[in-house]
Amino acid sequence: MAGVGAVGLGACAAPMANPPRAGRPLGLAQLTVAQALKDDYEGTLRRAKALGYTHFGFPLGPQSPRHGAPRDPVEVAASCRRAGLTVGTVRLAHTPDYPRQMQLAARLGAGIAAQSAADVFFTGTVPGRTTRADFERWMLRLGQMASAARDEGLRLVYHNHDWDHVPLDGLTPLELIAQRFAPGEVDFEIDLGWAAAAGVDPLALVEGLGPRVLALHLKDLDRSCSPPGCQRFVAPGEGDLDYAALMPRLDGLTDAIGYVEVDDPADGLLAAATGAATIRRARQAG
Repeated sequence: MAGVGAVGLGACAAPMANPPRAGRPLGLAQLTVAQALKDDYEGTLRRAKALGYTHFGFPLGPQSPRHGAPRDPVEVAASCRRAGLTVGTVRLAHTPDYPRQMQLAARLGAGIAAQSAADVFFTGTVPGRTTRADFERWMLRLGQMASAARDEGLRLVYHNHDWDHVPLDGLTPLELIAQRFAPGEVDFEIDLGWAAAAGVDPLALVEGLGPRVLALHLKDLDRSCSPPGCQRFVAPGEGDLDYAALMPRLDGLTDAIGYVEVDDPADGLLAAATGAATIRRARQAG
């Protein structure tokens, strides 16, 4: 990932002033507790607050054509406030009405809007693969998102998956984005689990991108798992990533808010509790 490091750090060399580790905010991604939210939305958010979460990240609309419409984001933001949570990173819907979505995000009080993935990785003959030409054409749409975000005073971030670390004719998708767009135009939400699944050192990735990392997804990776027979992504503290060592170093590298995100856990509230406890212990010890 040397290319990302060069592009990311060269554009903004000023050191980051990070707040003390004690009392740092911690976010919860909607995906982690999706089932619990269906059963009791308000109660689940209150439980998240009691577990020590400060921010809640959620989608503005369906993430793909095959996903159903989520809960009205205006209602979600109101529920967050009632639970004592701050509206965190919001996720763009798959629809191309970017100005409307950014206006909504700003109205909800969000500061960061995330593009969860490039859909060219799902429209080709092999899922998770694309060509450099197709990805570069897709980045024209990313530019439209960036323009709409800028008009509303928001920051746009792109979320990585394992395929974003596979070179396309020499450069990875993350490197292509970092090269095409200036800091503040398109930045990054780095998922530690997906980076590790791709064989990338999460710390090196975050350090290389520097101030362009505006949000984190905190999940763990069970490398012994071979899907579909098990869940390779688990709560922080339940996999092979050493969060006890990872979190203090991450906190020293970035002031980006980390969101515990576990894909389809058997018990979402238990995963949220485990993740929060793991992060808290790591920060207290560090």
